[in-house]
Amino acid sequence: MRFLDSFGLLVAAGLFLAGCSQPRPKPILGCNYQVVPLTVSPRWRQAPLRLDALGAAGAQAGDAASARLGEMLRERRARRVTLLGAAQASRAEAPVDQFLALSGGGQHGAFGAGFFYGMGTLPSWDIVTGVSTGSLQSTLLFLANQPVPADRTDYGWVDGPMSGKEGATGLVVKPGSSNVGDLVLAYSIASEADLLRKRSGGAALGVVLKGSTASFAPLRARLLKIMTIGTLQAVGREWRDQKRQLFVGVSNLDDGEGYGIDMTELAARTLATDSPTELARLQGCYVDAMLASSSVPPGVPPITLQTARSTEMYMDGGARFGMFLEPVTAALRGAGDDGRAQVTLLVNTTMAVGPWSGTGQPTQRWSAVTAALRAVDLMETQVYRFSAAQVEELGIARGGLDMAYLSNAGIPGGQAPDDHVFNGKSCAAWQAIDAQAKPLQFYPWYMACTADYGRSRGVARQWNHSAARPH
Repeated sequence: MRFLDSFGLLVAAGLFLAGCSQPRPKPILGCNYQVVPLTVSPRWRQAPLRLDALGAAGAQAGDAASARLGEMLRERRARRVTLLGAAQASRAEAPVDQFLALSGGGQHGAFGAGFFYGMGTLPSWDIVTGVSTGSLQSTLLFLANQPVPADRTDYGWVDGPMSGKEGATGLVVKPGSSNVGDLVLAYSIASEADLLRKRSGGAALGVVLKGSTASFAPLRARLLKIMTIGTLQAVGREWRDQKRQLFVGVSNLDDGEGYGIDMTELAARTLATDSPTELARLQGCYVDAMLASSSVPPGVPPITLQTARSTEMYMDGGARFGMFLEPVTAALRGAGDDGRAQVTLLVNTTMAVGPWSGTGQPTQRWSAVTAALRAVDLMETQVYRFSAAQVEELGIARGGLDMAYLSNAGIPGGQAPDDHVFNGKSCAAWQAIDAQAKPLQFYPWYMACTADYGRSRGVARQWNHSAARPH
């Protein structure tokens, strides 16, 4: 998630005070997350999984991960053939692998939520990956074809335009109607305070004294009501019985590397206990992994996670990868074949940095802070472009790619996102109205408009880039 304004506050605060150091956040003990290291290049045709700089031990770990993931993929394929049965065989078609990658993008995750809601029928993807806001989307899309868990009954968090409480027309969703519907509602807010709690004393003082301008305490509370024990058990059953897999991306602040956390293995542990205390702990582990994938200092603080090998601090996976399919490439290597696949890539942002001045004219005045912010924006956009190119390469190489992002590029006659009209105003107009409240990142009516724009794109299956499907 993007917190460039907060980055500027950090720079400004550092000019008058060298910032108070903060203690390492305490982790939930016993999570023991299983992780897959993420590499810079696709390497989907070759081993090792780990970067050479990580040494022989890392290469061995990579080989073991490839073997484990490859075995899961082979079993998934066999089960899928059995499920499809005679109807599939009669068409003489071999089922293809289905993979989904979800990018970061902060509030623009509303676009992806709306897009998949508009599509209606979705695949049961074999492997799903998500980064930042994509990590928040990943679980409910992983369960898109499953019923809403019976214990997801507390919808007191539902608010904002898409709930119908604000008098909006258009995209209004009934709570509990579907997992994807609940995903849309997760992006419906009445104010930024539904997701983000600003530090007392002002953002700049919060950075200096607390290490961040805000906290995700409201978002964590919301996620705990969505990611119920029943939800985790449903994810775990898909891993145990159908061999489907789900990973969220994080960046390790201590070693500087990117990792994919195996959320399905974690969720499956809820199937092995009836202890309310243990179930609550695993639920906390699950939600903390999602938040770690979304936390960008100094906007919100990093999160300490205990993996199977160490206890270290983690932040937004988008610092290393805007989106990723490394668990997919590892599984394909482990499976040892060149099977066909269909890759779906949803980029929850534009991937366009835009002119510095915002007017198309050269900037006439600048400062160290504005130049630093511009540099961060350029670097982040490039990370997303490189990451998207890696995912696209895999889809094209395997024979199938559907890619959508927040732009009308590649869509003949397609509507620009800012021009989309929701509840009588364009998305650009809603953004200007929301801006009057001076939010750090989350603009309620603009998010609702963006979700409705995504819905309209999903209904029409308007992909920005598609490659030939396997046949």
